[in-house]
Amino acid sequence: MKETLLFPSSAERNITSLILFGTLIIVLQLNNYLLMTVWGIGVGLILIDKSMRFFIVITLTFGIGFFLYGYVNSQWIADMSPEEMRIILNRLSLIVLIIPLICISLIYRLPSMSYWQKPQWGELVRIPFIWSGFRQVKVSKFLAMAMLINLIAIMPFIVNNSWIYIQEIWGFLLLFSTLNSVLEEIIWRGILLSRFSECFGNRWAVLITSIGFGLQHYSLGFSWVSCLLFSVGGFYFGAITVHSKSIIPAIIWHMLFNALMILSGMLVD
Repeated sequence: MKETLLFPSSAERNITSLILFGTLIIVLQLNNYLLMTVWGIGVGLILIDKSMRFFIVITLTFGIGFFLYGYVNSQWIADMSPEEMRIILNRLSLIVLIIPLICISLIYRLPSMSYWQKPQWGELVRIPFIWSGFRQVKVSKFLAMAMLINLIAIMPFIVNNSWIYIQEIWGFLLLFSTLNSVLEEIIWRGILLSRFSECFGNRWAVLITSIGFGLQHYSLGFSWVSCLLFSVGGFYFGAITVHSKSIIPAIIWHMLFNALMILSGMLVD
């Protein structure tokens, strides 16, 4: 019997996957059971297409982990004080999201991450969009330039804070920026980027994980507009991971950005 294909072209399949993954993250954060039901019906129909089943399994596994992460935070962490402790525990609870993703990789006998290795710093990328631009530079130079641009852009907000404030938050800054960047990169540019690259190729995997990475910031108190801006950052983190064949450049870049947000008062005020 011939297998039914709902999406005969790869473009249709890729766009559907992007929409499906993005809407899952939105629905889970809105806690709307009607939307969850509609999403579930859509997934049930898409499972008819054999080429989509592995993606659906990964997406459902992520959804389960994200639901558990949300439950842990709403029931056990939300009312904790001081605020700095609540934020650290919130980031540490990302482990709850990572465990199901590792388990599904083991079930399929796949390496959890394809990008946990020494970066290829000499690999060439293009300015400004990594895959396209007017000039080629090495990954190491691109990363240094990007981090410098972040520093210059956020510096005006940092200088508005007192030196006393900066002295008070150094410990929190180091702990948060390390914990958050490592765990988020393991999820988005480590496990999910690896799995989605196997399904759709590198560029679509970067796009799907970037949208998801941005949208999940809504649960952290950011607006949807801010979430879209985080998606842009997620694109660059993903693209530099693919080109360097390592999540280490993204972790370094992510750590700096987190540190700058704290120093500017955007994260903790």
